[in-house]
Amino acid sequence: MKKLMQGVLGYGIGSIMILMMVVAAVLAILLRFTSIDIDTLNQISLVAGLTILAFGGLIAAYKGEQKGWLSGILTGLVFVVAMIGFQLIFENSWVTLTQLSYFGGLVIAALLGGMIGVNMPRRSTDNKS
Repeated sequence: MKKLMQGVLGYGIGSIMILMMVVAAVLAILLRFTSIDIDTLNQISLVAGLTILAFGGLIAAYKGEQKGWLSGILTGLVFVVAMIGFQLIFENSWVTLTQLSYFGGLVIAALLGGMIGVNMPRRSTDNKS
């Protein structure tokens, strides 16, 4: 259980936060220096979010080495609960139905990433001569 939680909270959420900051910076630069349409930007951010959550679930399950579906769901739920908390605190508004469907997609993406990550081949540490 300790390895599972370390994978979720350490590697999974950590990699999601880092990748989200990088993608947010790239999208901000695109918005500032190009004439990109806001609808196109929304579609890019949707695909980026789903991909990043799938990658976070993959890393969490790979490092946790067990129960990939649980690692993925926990990774997705921790991220979604954090986003809802930030919205409640900073925007003082509850989530909409559209946001709930988006958050559900993020959790499913993390779940699928976790299922893939737990089944990825491990690097052998044996010294075969």
